[in-house]
Amino acid sequence: MKRRMRKRQKLWPIAIKVLLLFLLLPLLLIASQNVARFLIRAGGIKANIVVNFNLTLEPIKPVWNSFSQGGESEQNMLAPVANQIKALSPNYIRIDHIFDHYQLVSRTAQGQLVFDFSQLDATVNSILQSGALPFFSLSYMPQVIAENGDVTGKPQDWNEWALVVQKTIEHYSGKAHFNLTNIYYEVWNEPDFFGGWELSGPKNYTTLYAYAVSGANSAQNVNSFKIGGPATTNLYKKWITSLADFVITNHLRLDFWSWHRYTTDPTQYAKDPERITDWLLPYPDLIIQPRLITEWGFDSEINPGYDGDLAAAHAVASVRQALYGYEGLFAFELVDGLDPQGQTFWGRWGLLTHPSTGNQAKPRYAAFKLLNQIDGTRLVTTGEGTWVTGFATSNDATIQLILVNYDKFAQHSEQVPVQFINLANGDYLYQLVRLGQGGNPTKKISVTQNSFATEVIMPQNSVVLLELTPTASASATPSAT
Repeated sequence: MKRRMRKRQKLWPIAIKVLLLFLLLPLLLIASQNVARFLIRAGGIKANIVVNFNLTLEPIKPVWNSFSQGGESEQNMLAPVANQIKALSPNYIRIDHIFDHYQLVSRTAQGQLVFDFSQLDATVNSILQSGALPFFSLSYMPQVIAENGDVTGKPQDWNEWALVVQKTIEHYSGKAHFNLTNIYYEVWNEPDFFGGWELSGPKNYTTLYAYAVSGANSAQNVNSFKIGGPATTNLYKKWITSLADFVITNHLRLDFWSWHRYTTDPTQYAKDPERITDWLLPYPDLIIQPRLITEWGFDSEINPGYDGDLAAAHAVASVRQALYGYEGLFAFELVDGLDPQGQTFWGRWGLLTHPSTGNQAKPRYAAFKLLNQIDGTRLVTTGEGTWVTGFATSNDATIQLILVNYDKFAQHSEQVPVQFINLANGDYLYQLVRLGQGGNPTKKISVTQNSFATEVIMPQNSVVLLELTPTASASATPSAT
């Protein structure tokens, strides 16, 4: 008995220490996060922006103006907002769930497949009304052909899957039907997640892809279109190289590469094209194919940041990093897809709130509208910092500079020196537009030393557009220095 008492006496201090550690753990985690934030702020570089009017780069291509709409609802979410979407000058709008939500495929009593595109046609017509072209994610498996009714699984008969793809392409790219040109058909949506497809074994994505291409090749009387993938949840080397090996070995077409990217780090959008280029060096026929990020944002989960300035700043900062290396970026998503049950803002991904709340525009919507004002040829711009980044263009001597102060911790503000150099001397009209606040009054400035300098206050997660337009008094030739 005494030995047991002594053991209990020895265990009590240990138990107390464990209990204290358990109670203090949340405080330690918070402290470590604060330390991390402090180190980032302490080690960051402030911006000192210099725009050189004499040094030009490539013409700006608006890769940012394509969008995705998720499959949270079987209703046509785009019809009520077609005019609001049109204001974004969209290029393509991607939709998924086309085979399991729109009841495209049924089977007769004799077992023959029957196709009815009327429900999907309504959504496609809304896309066309918005000024965009449809981008089809060929997903998921029509239930009537799915093995065990699993819409994320294999078909009972692979040839029926090929036929579904064939009929879809003939309907929308077919000259006798919608007669659309340059439509994209993406094989599946996030196959590594939805259905747990792999690159070998009985549930092999390459088999899914091969039969989809077979169906595409069988399509008759169609305009030019593109088919590709793999539309994974991230950019994975194994998926890219395995698919490349497969299509080369089997002489299959692959017209574009696609993947999804959700990250709080905008620089990842600059790294992805470099990574996939390195992986595809052994495949010269495939390295030149267009790259598409068909869903992107800062979080794949519900996040309150999507309702405010954080999402807007992240969008502009990410576009700044993605100016090279992409055919298109598809921001996810246009409209909040699920009924918020009385809530207007609840962290969904939409640029617009749910129809039940009036399809109200969020700051990220305004950010894309602001980006669409950018045009012309890109100018060499130096002095970006850790938080404040941006890019500049010239168009008929008008200079535009968009700056963003993105901070995922929503704490950093900065007063940014901005200088335009190698300008023609003379009078200019200068305006600064703040996202969400409109533009300051235009003012006239005089350039006498071939440069103009100013300072811009950049609060946390803010976006500004600066415009400098020469008047008739500005000389035609800038300084050659």
